[in-house]
Amino acid sequence: MLGPVSAERSGRPLDLGGPQVRTVLALLLLERDRVVSVERLVDALWEGDPPNSWRVQLQGMVSRLRRVLGAGGDRASAPIETRPPGYRLRISAGQLDLEDFRDEVRRARERLAAGEPGPAAALLRTALARWRGPVCADLPSPYVRRAADWEELRLAAVEDRVDADIALGRHDGLVVELRAMVRDHPLRERCRGQLMTVLARAGRPADALRVFRDVRDRMVDELGIEPSTGLQQLHRAILTGVQGPDEPEAVRGRPSVVPRRLPADVPGHVGREGLLSELSAVLADPARTAPACVAVTGPGGIGKTAFVLRLAHAHRAAYGDGQLYARLRGRTGGPAEVLAGFLHALGVPPAGVPSGLDERAALFRELLASRRVLIVLDDVADLADVEPLLPAEPRCAVLLTSRRRLPGAGAAGGPRVVTLEALPGEAGAVLFRSIAGVKDDEAPGEIAEIVRLCGGLPLAIRIAAARLASRPGWTVADLVRRLASHRDRLDWLQHGDLGVRASFQDAYDALTGDQRRLFRHLGLLEDAEFPAWVPGALLGGRAETAERLLNDLVDAHLVEPAGRGVTGPRYRVHDLIHLLARELVGRDDAPSRRGAVRRLLGAWQDITVAADAGLPHWYGLDPVPDPLWTVPEEARAAARADPLTWFDEERPHLHAQVRRAGDADCHAWPLAQSLTTYFDIRGRYDEWVDVLHEGLRVADRQDDRRGAACMLGLLVDAEGSRLDLGAGLQHADRAMTTYQSLPHPPAERVPVPSRPLFDPLGTGRALFSLCLRRRERGEHGGYLPLFEEARQAFEACGAPMSELWMLKNCWLAYLKQGRMADGAACLARGLTILVSLGDDFETGSVIGEIGALLAGQGRHGEAEELARETLERSPHPWDEAAALDILAVLARSAGDTHAAIDAHLRALAVWRRLGVRVRVAHTMRALARLCEEIGDTEAAELYRSDPLLAGP
Repeated sequence: MLGPVSAERSGRPLDLGGPQVRTVLALLLLERDRVVSVERLVDALWEGDPPNSWRVQLQGMVSRLRRVLGAGGDRASAPIETRPPGYRLRISAGQLDLEDFRDEVRRARERLAAGEPGPAAALLRTALARWRGPVCADLPSPYVRRAADWEELRLAAVEDRVDADIALGRHDGLVVELRAMVRDHPLRERCRGQLMTVLARAGRPADALRVFRDVRDRMVDELGIEPSTGLQQLHRAILTGVQGPDEPEAVRGRPSVVPRRLPADVPGHVGREGLLSELSAVLADPARTAPACVAVTGPGGIGKTAFVLRLAHAHRAAYGDGQLYARLRGRTGGPAEVLAGFLHALGVPPAGVPSGLDERAALFRELLASRRVLIVLDDVADLADVEPLLPAEPRCAVLLTSRRRLPGAGAAGGPRVVTLEALPGEAGAVLFRSIAGVKDDEAPGEIAEIVRLCGGLPLAIRIAAARLASRPGWTVADLVRRLASHRDRLDWLQHGDLGVRASFQDAYDALTGDQRRLFRHLGLLEDAEFPAWVPGALLGGRAETAERLLNDLVDAHLVEPAGRGVTGPRYRVHDLIHLLARELVGRDDAPSRRGAVRRLLGAWQDITVAADAGLPHWYGLDPVPDPLWTVPEEARAAARADPLTWFDEERPHLHAQVRRAGDADCHAWPLAQSLTTYFDIRGRYDEWVDVLHEGLRVADRQDDRRGAACMLGLLVDAEGSRLDLGAGLQHADRAMTTYQSLPHPPAERVPVPSRPLFDPLGTGRALFSLCLRRRERGEHGGYLPLFEEARQAFEACGAPMSELWMLKNCWLAYLKQGRMADGAACLARGLTILVSLGDDFETGSVIGEIGALLAGQGRHGEAEELARETLERSPHPWDEAAALDILAVLARSAGDTHAAIDAHLRALAVWRRLGVRVRVAHTMRALARLCEEIGDTEAAELYRSDPLLAGP
């Protein structure tokens, strides 16, 4: 059948008859050993238009074939059988040239696969020699032609023989043969690839590349598709100087070079499992249409490289075509040098590396097309350096690390950006133990402290652990003691070539002069967290310039965003980076440091005064000197608009600035005065007293009479507010004397009109509540007349503690107005009251006293109303406790002892939290009496035996 259809017996041709008979034989041979239907035979013979005698004619053709093929003309021995619905031809091995051809090709391919190209070539030549022309060349029937793709069989066998010849190095003559095949079959890729291989091995790579370009142009123009992956890989192999591998599989496009350039995985990596899992999903996403790209940023020592290497090693198997690694920082040649290394790793010889950056990048992308390669770019300084190193193949992935926030990163089409944060305490402890060799249950508190002193920085924790491991005589406590020193901590966090200071110093060295100056000045801050306006005060220039420099430090991960506060963004410097800033600023000249600190203190005074202006004041303010630095108006306005929230946010900083002002030879009292109303409203009386004492200390040292007078007067208020009237009284005489020494306009004593009171207790209570409600609403001014009238009411009803509170506020208002005579009268009356109270003066409060008086007069409803209103409206924990004590007294009067005990217990918890010993003792005595009333003598004795009750 491999040519005209013919039959032989013993080497002699048989007369088969005309074309129709041979057509029947061909169809029976094509379906050998299977039944061919009469209907199909009729269609093949007459193409859908059979004559009326078709049945007779077909039977005659079959009869003739039986006679010719039967032995000696015996029809009974013929291999043709009648089987409904047609005929079947039985045939044995070796009787059909098509079967012999297929068998020889099969055996040849087995030899090729076994690496025996010689026998394979011989078998293929024998098989191809059987072809005498096109299959069934003498039969025009399209049915026969469509029965099988005969030409594909022959071409595949020819290409197999060419593969065998290439493997044997028999290149002579192949170029001519292959060019003829390419000419006859221009879109057949396998023979194109063979021609490219032969040309490349013959030293004609340019001709080989021209063959690829030609087939690519044809396929794109005619089919709209690119050449196959195998042909593209062969093209890249020739392009890079690989003139064809030795094995047939390589000729078909298998990558010949698989780089494995990843550094070793970092041992002992702990923590960040959730982030590793999240990014693993990015690398393993099968639906992505672009290369996976993840950028891991953070300050030096945060563990970026270790994290990325852990992620890369976890996915090596998924990127079987290779892994590439390069550290970019410190390379003088930049991305061009990195690309040269990558191209060498991918098999490109030095002579094959293009000279230009763009050409290298194009070749790199071409080599990675259709491959799965993982690329790790460590310590990237600029995203522009990365762009030439990024592949276009979606199956590739890129992991990069940077100490900087990469510009444009995270945008559409950009890398997925994650910023590593410090390790949490538990993970840091696990890391420390694994390196130091400390047992799981050993020194948990000390190890937690080491992790804290290291700021959760993995590099610092590793160095600290390595130090301990290398000092057999040290305990964990020894290491804690050494790291506790701010001055020496960075020295202790140095072990061999590893050092925390060096990892930060590199980032600092990369800064410009102004950026370095701001970073150093951040070392002057006592707290590492600060609002956005602080750099402007430190530098003393334009706020816009300072903001830009601050953002530069954020980009360098020397400063981190810390959320948003009342005045805008907030920032934080890592504790160890802050230590480096302290070291560096210590080398600056003293006048520069002092000037920055004084500007900063002035700025805190300025914005605190602005915030305090948003709060109501009982008795006015003393005039303060102008600040040394003015905060931008938008920050001042924000603090003024929400003063309590701003004070809550900045309170730790403000207390520190009061203490620091004296060291910088600045006024401390203006800041302390501006904190007074806030501390009073929030009930932070102990802190208030501490701040005022610090302000007084600085004012006395500076011989500042205005500041001393202000602090002394406010100390009387603060000590009285925490029920330490005796301590407050110690400051009163000096406050009067100091205020009298100040210049002030002459002021006459203004008599307070006395009016008859129908219900002085109710009037006093109403006026007191009115003062509280006005302050709660934030109303400014107008309080003095209310205090004066309420004082008279409380005097009339016999409420000495309440009268004292009103006298105190009147007295301070008089002093600030220069009304010394009125102030002296208030002080004298206050002393009279204190003498009359004797040792019991510390057991009362305004709300408690009013409530007790109302209850004593049988006005239980008003007393309860006062207590409920206080619990609902007052922000003071002191008032809350006093109101609970009132409710306890009322419950006991109503005979509900258990409710009284419950109210006193709630009050006791507040008094204990506030640390007011006299009120704690007073409430415990009340609880002891109540417990006795219900027969719980054990609880009563417990309250009586408390050490607080052991005093007189």
